[in-house]
Amino acid sequence: MTKTLHTTLITVAGITAAVVALIGGLWAANNLFTPTTLANSDLDATYMEGGRDITGFQLVDHNGEPFTREDLEGQWTLLFFGFTHCPDICPMTLAELSRVHEMLEDQGKGGNLQTVFVTVDPERDTPDRLEAYVTNFRDDFRGITGSLDEIDVLARDLGIAHIRHDENGGNDYMVDHGASVLLVNPDGRFQAMFGSPHRAREISRDLATILDFHGSS
Repeated sequence: MTKTLHTTLITVAGITAAVVALIGGLWAANNLFTPTTLANSDLDATYMEGGRDITGFQLVDHNGEPFTREDLEGQWTLLFFGFTHCPDICPMTLAELSRVHEMLEDQGKGGNLQTVFVTVDPERDTPDRLEAYVTNFRDDFRGITGSLDEIDVLARDLGIAHIRHDENGGNDYMVDHGASVLLVNPDGRFQAMFGSPHRAREISRDLATILDFHGSS
């Protein structure tokens, strides 16, 4: 082998090693140091990277205890807005959410998850009525009420609208309301939305995926 050819081979080998090192470095940068994201294509739910802020509010739970934004911190929270006179969607959804808890518990997950039912009918949904209603589905479900103005502070941030139909002026009225189930992360930020119809299997599967992604249980 000539000296020139030997030198050329050494040069080519050096360049090849440098290229391999560069490619390896780029791969490491992309795969080890860049935060991964959770794609909505992996979920039935709508997931919001980083979550969205929730404005402060002043409400009370069915035990008469204050319920504020701080009560959404420190654990994952499923929120559902409705009213106790609701004939179908509300009881069906709360029943499915009860099953969600059971399914996650069977997987060793969900210990850091609470479910909160927020009334859009505070005129009729007193704390006592809310307690009897939500605990019928699960003992640790929490019913929330307060002034309609304060309820709307929370509802608006979570994209929930509601309309009361009391054209006859009686007490036997209905309330149309958004039926999505909302997920709030332990930082008190709006993280995901589950659209209707609600099925426990799909919700629990998505929740398990989200909890795993965030390193929560």
